[in-house]
Amino acid sequence: MTEPIAQQLADLLGRDTVLMPDGAGGAANTPELEKYAVDGLAPQVVVQPTDRESIARLMQWAAARQVAVLPRGGGVLSALGNRPAQVDVALDLSRYNRVLDYQPADLTVTVEPGVTLQTLSRELARGGKFVPLESPLSHRATLGGILAANASGPLRHAYGLARDWLIGISVVGADGVETKAGGKVVKNVTGYDLNKLYTGSLGTLGVIVEASFKLAPLMDEWAALAAPFPSMDAAIAAGRSLIAQVYAPQGLQVVNRPAARRLNLTADSAAGAYVLALFAGRPRAVGRRREESARLLGQSGATAVESLDGAAGQALLRQVTDLGWSDDTIPALGMRVNLPPTAVGQLVAAIVGESAGESGAELGLVADLGFGVAHLLRWPETFDQAAAGNEEPAGDAVIAGSLSEIERMQALARSMGGTVVVEHCAPAVKARIDVWGGAATEAELEIMRRIKQNFDPLGLLNPGRFMGRL
Repeated sequence: MTEPIAQQLADLLGRDTVLMPDGAGGAANTPELEKYAVDGLAPQVVVQPTDRESIARLMQWAAARQVAVLPRGGGVLSALGNRPAQVDVALDLSRYNRVLDYQPADLTVTVEPGVTLQTLSRELARGGKFVPLESPLSHRATLGGILAANASGPLRHAYGLARDWLIGISVVGADGVETKAGGKVVKNVTGYDLNKLYTGSLGTLGVIVEASFKLAPLMDEWAALAAPFPSMDAAIAAGRSLIAQVYAPQGLQVVNRPAARRLNLTADSAAGAYVLALFAGRPRAVGRRREESARLLGQSGATAVESLDGAAGQALLRQVTDLGWSDDTIPALGMRVNLPPTAVGQLVAAIVGESAGESGAELGLVADLGFGVAHLLRWPETFDQAAAGNEEPAGDAVIAGSLSEIERMQALARSMGGTVVVEHCAPAVKARIDVWGGAATEAELEIMRRIKQNFDPLGLLNPGRFMGRL
């Protein structure tokens, strides 16, 4: 290329669409571009389109020059995935963010991918509807990013995953050609279900430019229970009993003490763990379910049962969904363990048993007993403390501690028929592992390779980040 790619794209798409690097020649790794870095790798240029035609032209240009493109929404889930094999253009979709069609009577909505979950929720509420999608930091998380990562939260036990609510999608492929799947009506059974193929593919098969969702009536009442227990074992036993009842909550999480501190659940200084029960629905139904659940938790050994109504209940739901993150603080190490729901208690018991020593004392744990997911979180300050105690540099402590805990959790999960996905870790750690941790068999990986070859034969979309480094 005789001309910097930033200038080429500015000429192609317009100067207001391209975040130009500092300097006339376009020096890479300026502070603006560093904000879009993935695992320490900054793009040469950032493109911020406001229409799908610009996205198509970008992909056609990239295919002709074999330039790698990394789609991005609000950046909340950008740490997910392996280290990119190539970073050229960051495709920032946050300005492509309109609600295109909202039909409350038909229970459908169609949006552009840059709409944030918080913005969409407020718009839907005006028509008395909601879509049960979840992600940490909903004020930044975009619908495209949620679909690409198949993100979920505490209500997934009752409402399922993002792909279960997606009914139609439009995607610009690696060659710049737009294709569609599904439609804008709930009863749509025409053609292959490509909605589920794109959901969770981490932007490696195409760039989402439009998505349609089915909706549900807005909940009249939100409530929650927070019940401290003297031990994790007691909390798990109570949670398993509650989730089996006909009056079970829509979401049920068990959190250990380090995670409880991040969620500001430290009213009981003697609590070893908390059961968090989340309710939504009509007022009478919510009241009855909450009353019965509180009685069961009390009979199961809770030292207290705090009831949170309305805004307080929704605030707790947001706290659990955020997993203790904030705009300024993310985990130094974050792992998601996926396993059969019946094995969650066994996993937690094993973790608690091994956590008596220094290595596990500050490992936060948030377990979803109904769905079969456990999040394991370690925060930067705990690694710093470990480094100070071992007279080891903080960076070395993070790497060594992270690798040790990842290996330990992978072994535990495999023994229980589960897998571990590393969602957050230092770039130096990621360089030594596959963050997907054997989440797919070799036969499944071969199918994925064939799909990738057909959808993106040049390997230009998020190269190297998906399973099998696709």
